[in-house]
Amino acid sequence: MLVERVIDGDTLRLADGSRVRLIGVDAPELDHQEGRHEPLAEAASAAVKQFLAGGKAYLVFGEQPRDHYGRTLAYVYNGERESLEALLLRRGLAFHVTVPPNLAQASCFAVIEREARDAQRGVWGEPYWRVRPAAALGAADAGFRRVVGRVTGVSIGRDIWLELDGPLVLRIGADDRERFTLEDWTALVGRRVEVQGWVVDRSDSSAAQRGFKPLLMPLRTPFQWLVLD
Repeated sequence: MLVERVIDGDTLRLADGSRVRLIGVDAPELDHQEGRHEPLAEAASAAVKQFLAGGKAYLVFGEQPRDHYGRTLAYVYNGERESLEALLLRRGLAFHVTVPPNLAQASCFAVIEREARDAQRGVWGEPYWRVRPAAALGAADAGFRRVVGRVTGVSIGRDIWLELDGPLVLRIGADDRERFTLEDWTALVGRRVEVQGWVVDRSDSSAAQRGFKPLLMPLRTPFQWLVLD
């Protein structure tokens, strides 16, 4: 496929006008309107441009081929059949994200991210991306975040809800429960967990009006969390 433009570190525009969202990674965001880029967003974009300097991208489509924005979901390779996602993760220029059902390379990507994290490369050594205490979160923290907190409560029904200290609750949906092997969820109460994913501000929703916590992070796979103690 011919690449017309690199939109940012995880999104391309092809010559046919379609947009491609890389599977398995989330890169720091470029602010195309006001230039208030997230730290390392420009470095991630530059790495993608260099990787695809030949102007061609080779795509392997995901099991789910499009997201709800209409973007094509694909693994991206260059002419040498090298993985763009792997390069970004190895340099610490993106976080590993997993959105079912596109999980074919999730285990491999998790290993690469762990190596970058241990070496403190890129986002792992950048203060802006340091893990945030759940108790200190607010509505302004909506978006992709790394969070650490202590589990204060567990509710099990169709979904599993893990309340953290502060305004954040984690949700494992009924369709995703089978991916988690933990048998006794109540044993998490009092333990610290580190999670990464998208924080959703629901302070204006009916849930918040009913007294539920205003911030929500869905957990879709075990790759998003780590039980610390």
